[in-house]
Amino acid sequence: MLLQMLVIVLLSSWVYEEYLNNIYLQAYVNDVVQTNGSLIAILVIVSGLGVALGLFKVLKSTHRQIGALVNQPQTPSSGLVGTSSKPALDLHPMVAALKADMAHRASMEPLPPVELKEASSPMPVQAPPGPPPTKTLAVVPTTIITGNMPVLKRSSPDQDRNQNS
Repeated sequence: MLLQMLVIVLLSSWVYEEYLNNIYLQAYVNDVVQTNGSLIAILVIVSGLGVALGLFKVLKSTHRQIGALVNQPQTPSSGLVGTSSKPALDLHPMVAALKADMAHRASMEPLPPVELKEASSPMPVQAPPGPPPTKTLAVVPTTIITGNMPVLKRSSPDQDRNQNS
């Protein structure tokens, strides 16, 4: 879903940049909006109302389901925790094993209270000395090439005189 959103944003930004830089696309879009502007506005309004109505129906049905769950009578549980003649839900085997283990532990003796002891002030820990920092040489280029412009070969005046004679 994240990948789809990324593709949609990428393509939308591409179309927007194309609209900004292409006068023919600008003319086409402006012409379509002028001729079919009212139709586009009606479609946007109707689709917005349809989405709002659909969301409202989902909200209403969810609200009804929650109300039914809240108003359901609760059966009092007697006996140990996690033991019943019929399980209320179909649990995953791992969840059922964990519930049984927790119920078994609940029937056992309670945990002893935890005693907190104040720790003595610890000595500051010093890091072992590391190797000395290494020196690196930074090479700075003397010529920076930007682009692929043709460059004329430079020659000295002495060579020009020798070639002309």
